[in-house]
Amino acid sequence: MSNEPARALRAAIALILSTTLFPLAASYAQSDNDDDSYIEEIIVTSRYRAEKLSDVPDSITAFTAAAIEQHRIERINRVASLTPNLRFSDDQEVGVSTLVIRGIRQNRGTGQPPVSFRIDGVSATNNLLTTQELFDIESVDVLRGPQGALYGRNAIGGAILISTRQPTTKPEYGFRVTAAEGQDYSVSGSASGPITDENLLYRASFRVQDREGQLRNTFLNNQFVDYKESTAFRGRVLYKASEKLSIDLRAQVLNQEGGSGYFMPGSEGFLPLPPPAAPILFGNPTYIIQSNRIGESFVDSTEVSAKVDYDFGWGTLSSITSYTDVDSGNDQDLDQTLFEAIDIIVIDESETFAQEVRLVSNSDNAFRWAAGVQYFSQDRFRSLATTFLGFPVPPAAQDLKLENFAAFGNFSYDIRDDLELTLAFRYDEETPEDTTQGKSETFNEFQPKASLAYSFREGLLGYVTVGKGFRAGGFNNLAPGSNFMPGFDKESLVSYETGLKGTAFSGRMRAGLSLFLIDYTDQQYFLFDQTGTQANINVPKSEITGGELEITALPVDSLQLNIGFGFTESEIQEYEDVPGVLVPASEILGRNVPGAPVWSLNLAAQHTMALPNDLNLVSRIDYEHRDKTYWTLDNLDVQPAYDLTNLSVALESERWTTRLYVNNVFDEDYIEWFFAARFIGLPADIAWPSKPRQAGLEFSFRY
Repeated sequence: MSNEPARALRAAIALILSTTLFPLAASYAQSDNDDDSYIEEIIVTSRYRAEKLSDVPDSITAFTAAAIEQHRIERINRVASLTPNLRFSDDQEVGVSTLVIRGIRQNRGTGQPPVSFRIDGVSATNNLLTTQELFDIESVDVLRGPQGALYGRNAIGGAILISTRQPTTKPEYGFRVTAAEGQDYSVSGSASGPITDENLLYRASFRVQDREGQLRNTFLNNQFVDYKESTAFRGRVLYKASEKLSIDLRAQVLNQEGGSGYFMPGSEGFLPLPPPAAPILFGNPTYIIQSNRIGESFVDSTEVSAKVDYDFGWGTLSSITSYTDVDSGNDQDLDQTLFEAIDIIVIDESETFAQEVRLVSNSDNAFRWAAGVQYFSQDRFRSLATTFLGFPVPPAAQDLKLENFAAFGNFSYDIRDDLELTLAFRYDEETPEDTTQGKSETFNEFQPKASLAYSFREGLLGYVTVGKGFRAGGFNNLAPGSNFMPGFDKESLVSYETGLKGTAFSGRMRAGLSLFLIDYTDQQYFLFDQTGTQANINVPKSEITGGELEITALPVDSLQLNIGFGFTESEIQEYEDVPGVLVPASEILGRNVPGAPVWSLNLAAQHTMALPNDLNLVSRIDYEHRDKTYWTLDNLDVQPAYDLTNLSVALESERWTTRLYVNNVFDEDYIEWFFAARFIGLPADIAWPSKPRQAGLEFSFRY
């Protein structure tokens, strides 16, 4: 295996020492020991109780409300660009994305995500909801490593926890308007306050976006392909029935409409014909958007939930009930060439009910615990209708029912004042039933986790963790003529992690370092073919090693620096020929697990200048380097390394902010996602284009 990650880690550490730690130490030594200036202390509730970020034995990237504003976090892809070993790409349609965390991939189609994605404690029960806009947000926490004991099914790679702003006891209002290149306009707002008295509160927020687009299909009269219209509304009512009982009701409606299927051919196309006919070469240009039609897609969702908390004094009993309805579809050119070869229409409809009951002890005792049960039920219909050379092909249709029962527990004990032992478990029993194929199977798994954390001093924590993660198997959405197997098996992994985190220089620096080893069994991998089949296969054995380093520093009162570094090194150790996969096993064994950059580095500097009349001028630069990314199991297709730079300048007062920003300043051109023709049987390789440079102006007001 290559030692490139080690060289990259040494280079990154040298860069950190030269640009951050040395100036930080010098400035601290020269200061008057002003302890009043320090980095904002972050409080997280990842273990269902309020704790300092530096006291939690997990690898966590946390964003406060202030950081969300500074970074302009409006979707998960922005979170990913600031989080080591997290990659999020939009591709194919407005609801589809591919998320990779520590080399653990998203399963598309009717597959499942690799993280538990929760908003206000409620699971996003459909993978199409991870692309939703984030507005009126209080915090975002990214937990890496298996998190099933606390955050439910599919937390095999981690959890993304989003908290929206709470209802307030006093009236509060906010408004934001943004205009950017591509005739990209958005308006959002919020209102909050008491309905009758301080025991009955509300919060309502919305966001509307209308974008013409920036990417064009030059072969169809220069029409924009990345257009988008979206509307979102969220309402919450918080009723404090007594000092012990509270009821939190939440409803959310989302609608997204936009372009679809504007992949670019990554190779000259050919049309596969049955023997004895020879393939017909297309000779189409490559890496140019050239579909013979403008694709369309949409995602509509409605979600209602109720969270009831009762405080017994020694612990809190919580019930979370949710119902989600999601309808989506797309109409697109599947072959992505100038020719009318393969078109596809997708319909995806689901209804989901979820119930969780948990009991969490108070945090005053040496022994702390959380335990509960979960139930999940989903009915989902998905149809992919393909047209080949103008002739309809029988659709790949699947009516899938999912049912999951789970029990979980998390127990922490202070062996000494400086030593904490945490034991956790989750037991899942999940049954997918494909009524179309007449097949049903039950997958179950016990997932233990153990962690030992030692406090070297106040604000410096070391830990070691061993945990098991699990994702259930299921059934593929097969079309006639496909060679893929009807189903795929469950996957599991054992993750070994050690970390060190804490603060220094009187709170002027916060840092975290983690190293991990993942022993992966039957990793699920998504593929599709020209029949319209979307399938998952299993890779029997692979190994992933890697690490993350994060530093936030305040060398002087007016300057904040952020550094994040992540790397992975992996190997597919066991693999056998799989029906439907056109590449032999001999070309896959020993290769890297595809989907994530080999290493990535993000740097940010924010300077605040005080102006008269209580104004601040806030300047910010964000730089991100993504090293090469392997797209395919045989590692033949690679996205070379590239660099992204964002700039912003804001004038801030207590009640309003005006910000000018430029994303992708140098108009870097890269590939968001890639599918190779030799794996999927399409006429050409297809590649999803990156977003071009975009400048915009934003104004927000709050009172």
